[in-house]
Amino acid sequence: MSLQPPGNPRRRRPESTFARRAPAAGALLALLALCLLGTPVEAASPRRVLVLHSFGRDFAPYDTITSVFRTSLASRSRDTVIFREANLDAGSRMAPAAEHAFINYLAARFEGEAPDVVVTIGPPAARFYAAHRDEMFPRTPWLMAALDQRIARAMAQRNGDRVVAGRVDFPVLVDNILRLQPETRNIAIVFGDSDSERFWQAELQRELAAYNDRINFIWLNKLSLEQMRHAVATLPPDSAIFYGLMVVDAAGIPHERQDALAALHSVANAPIYGIYDSELGSGIVGGPYTSTHVAGEDIATAALAMLDGPRLPPQMEVHDFERPLYDWRELQRWNIDEARLPPGSKIAFRQPSLWVEHRSAAIAITAIVLLQAAMIIALLWQRGHRRRAESEARALGGRLITAHEDERRRLARELHDDVTQRLASLAIAATRAQAHGVYGDGTAHAIRDGLVKLSEDVHGLSYRLHPSMIEDLGLVEALRAECERIERAENLQATLVATDIPAKLPPEIALCLFRIAQEALRNVVRHAKASRVEVSLTRAGGTLVLAVRDDGSGFATAGDAGRGSLGLASMRERVRLLNGFVDIESAPGRGTTVTASVPWGTTP
Repeated sequence: MSLQPPGNPRRRRPESTFARRAPAAGALLALLALCLLGTPVEAASPRRVLVLHSFGRDFAPYDTITSVFRTSLASRSRDTVIFREANLDAGSRMAPAAEHAFINYLAARFEGEAPDVVVTIGPPAARFYAAHRDEMFPRTPWLMAALDQRIARAMAQRNGDRVVAGRVDFPVLVDNILRLQPETRNIAIVFGDSDSERFWQAELQRELAAYNDRINFIWLNKLSLEQMRHAVATLPPDSAIFYGLMVVDAAGIPHERQDALAALHSVANAPIYGIYDSELGSGIVGGPYTSTHVAGEDIATAALAMLDGPRLPPQMEVHDFERPLYDWRELQRWNIDEARLPPGSKIAFRQPSLWVEHRSAAIAITAIVLLQAAMIIALLWQRGHRRRAESEARALGGRLITAHEDERRRLARELHDDVTQRLASLAIAATRAQAHGVYGDGTAHAIRDGLVKLSEDVHGLSYRLHPSMIEDLGLVEALRAECERIERAENLQATLVATDIPAKLPPEIALCLFRIAQEALRNVVRHAKASRVEVSLTRAGGTLVLAVRDDGSGFATAGDAGRGSLGLASMRERVRLLNGFVDIESAPGRGTTVTASVPWGTTP
């Protein structure tokens, strides 16, 4: 599906650097394919997504947002998604030569073709792409993500573009601090010293100016992380700490994930408050927050719409704070009364008292202890009785299967040694009679052919009753012979893949796996309407794994559980006697896979 906007076909759109680098060899190959094949065959091509990071994938909170976005988009897309990712240098400004080299690097990553969607993560990436879009991918839809709506609104957008942004309300965050700690007189503000962080520092100073007559704001953005640690460890009484963003400190040192938050939390003498849910559990008290998981899912939803839908005028989705969420452990550490929390707040990591949490249940349990004791005794007796019955049933099942195989072996021997020999003698006699003119040519020929066919059928029946090849040549060769027999008798391609399997296996294991493969192949022939079936035999550690996969019609395992239930019961009984298991996976139109695993004492 084309993602280019409609327009006048006579008007030539400006080409990017990437489009001019498209190789001509691809067109020649396509023309050659058309000449050889006649009609082109359409195949779903993978969708290519460029993710441009402001600070790299491992910088909080963007690491969680990006991880959720990638996982959600890949799992929800009907086509394969190929991600190409590039990082700006921790949000720092690039020299013109570095910008040119970076653009050339992206050109090499996409081999001269534009991606289907460009996703920028964070404000610096958005600003960089906005400045160089016409040099890079001018006709590719742009998804602006993981930034505040006030920054996004300043960016020029085109048809097909989308924005998934947040709305950070700093006064709400300060009000949350004052609600939980009304005596607060000082708030230390933690930000790094990159361009993006300085922008937020200025925004925060502007929006919090109304609190200046009540709160003394302590700005830490011009300190290194080590200097910040000393500052938060020596704050005056009645203080709190607001953790905004720490990507690069004033010493120019980048800080990935939540390392800076953990370093400050370990020495802070006042509670720490933050913005993102990914920080909860790493040291912040909590409050209204921006959900990184919701943001990642919403970015994936927007990307899916851009990949599969028509180009629409620019759209922006803005998210406010989620309902307040607090860390119970931090509330306890700083003696913050839960009664001060806003109505409807949620509390995570609570460690309730067993008696307080389960007092009513404990009283009820105490009242029925004697009854439970009696029930336990009865259950123990019943379990022992059931185990004895199961043991007897297992032994009986094993004896039945053994007796069944013995009878098959006896019948196969009689068919092979007696009936087959006699049929062969009759065929020879019919040939001799024809040679002496006892019968007409047609009659003798028909008798001889009928006897030969009957002899072959009896021989095949003898083999199916008891495959002696297992004892002579091993399980792998017996399975290969069974696949070849299926190919000869049916319009079905049957292949065997056997990896690292010894020629000699314990007889009970070899016969069990052969019978399961035989039953599965019989079901494929009878029911699957398949054109291809594969039998694989592998070993993993001390386990032998047999799998029979077909490309047939399949079936709904819940609704058709009864179909072939006798054969399935036989499979399960056989592997149960060897402490193994059988699993069947199938769905309408997707074929069927039968997997049997049995333990084997030999390990690689």
